[in-house]
Amino acid sequence: MATGWTYSKAGVNIDKKSSSIGSLVGELTYRRKGFGQMVQKSGLFASLIDFGDRYVTLATDGVGTKILIAEKLGIWNTIGIDCIAMNVNDTICVNAQPISFVDYIAIDKPDDALTQQVGIGLNKGAELSDMEIVGGEIAVLPEMVNGLDLSGTCMGVVDKDKIITGDTCEKG
Repeated sequence: MATGWTYSKAGVNIDKKSSSIGSLVGELTYRRKGFGQMVQKSGLFASLIDFGDRYVTLATDGVGTKILIAEKLGIWNTIGIDCIAMNVNDTICVNAQPISFVDYIAIDKPDDALTQQVGIGLNKGAELSDMEIVGGEIAVLPEMVNGLDLSGTCMGVVDKDKIITGDTCEKG
């Protein structure tokens, strides 16, 4: 039994979170037909979309509580690298090449110096991943956000015959 820090100690009920995810996903019943259709593969962090002889992948992730560390240290130029890394990791685990990224920043008030530092990190992460940032949004939400939150979505591409899903993994 783990005796260190846990999600539960941090106030996160994993079972309730899983239940909430299930209630959301359970309502997502529409399926596109033909080109661009989602491929059902459970257990993957990147979603697969059928594009002929290739899959396009999409992965979305945020930096979570790492924002609190950046805030405590007053160091914001690395949090963008982390945001991109989390999304790229989800993309490359299926053997897809990350090619495009969009970011989403929710902030309580505009702050040029802060967003510039976040931008420096995002750009460095994009450079390290050989991936372009093609868009994004800064949402100013003073009544909903205290400080800043950062997330993004990575698009990747992989030939169908090069996909890694874990289906062929064996013990040993």
